Amino acid sequence: MVGTIMRQSISLHPPVYGQWAIFNPPGHPKLAYDFLTVDDGKSPYKGTSLFRHLVSTISVESTLAWNQPVLAVMEGTVVAASDGMPDRHQLCMAKDLFRLMCFGPKPVPPFSTLGGNYVILNCGGAFPLYAHLQNGSVLVRPGDIVRSGDVLGRVGNSGASLQPHLHFQVMATPDPFPLFKNLVPFVLDEAQKRRAGVWQTVCQEALSNGDHLLL
Repeated sequence: MVGTIMRQSISLHPPVYGQWAIFNPPGHPKLAYDFLTVDDGKSPYKGTSLFRHLVSTISVESTLAWNQPVLAVMEGTVVAASDGMPDRHQLCMAKDLFRLMCFGPKPVPPFSTLGGNYVILNCGGAFPLYAHLQNGSVLVRPGDIVRSGDVLGRVGNSGASLQPHLHFQVMATPDPFPLFKNLVPFVLDEAQKRRAGVWQTVCQEALSNGDHLLL
C-alpha cells in the first residue's frame, strides 16, 4: 500500500475551510504546505499589516488563522496526538526569524519541539500530519477513529512557527523522521481557486505556492 501511495497522488478533502493562502516557498520542503487564512485581498491580518508584523509586535489575535478549526481529510485512525506545547502570543517577524535561525530546534525527535502540538492520522496507509496546533485545542487521542470533516484541533502558533498557520503534509509512514524524507503527493478533491480576481472550481489539483483558495 505504501509503495502505491508513493507513486501517485492521493485525493483528500481539505484540512480547513474558508479562504486560505498556500505557501511552499523556496527552501521549504516539497509536498509540505503552510495554510494561512486570508481575506479577499489575500491578507492574513485583521486590524494590522505585514509592515507592522515585520518591524513591530502584533498579537496572534491579529491574524485570521488563529483559532481556525482543522479537519480530518479522510476517515482514519489517530496514531499520534500531542498537546501541551505553549503558543507564542506576541509576534515580530524580524525577531522571530532571528530567533529561529540562531536558536531554533534541531530536526531531531521529539517532533513537538518543531511542530508544536500536532496530530497524525492513519488513513489506509497514508499518514496526514497537522502541526503548530493551538495549545489545549487537540480533541483526539491515539486510537480514536475519525471521519472526514471531523474537527481535530485548532490553528495555533506552537513549536517552530513564525505566525499562526497550519503546517500540513502526508507521509508514507507514521514517523515524521527523518524529517521530510517520507512525504507523499496529494491533491484536494475540490476547491475554488482565485485566478485574476475570479473564483474557479478546480478538482483533483495539487497545491502550489501562492494559491488563493476557498475551501
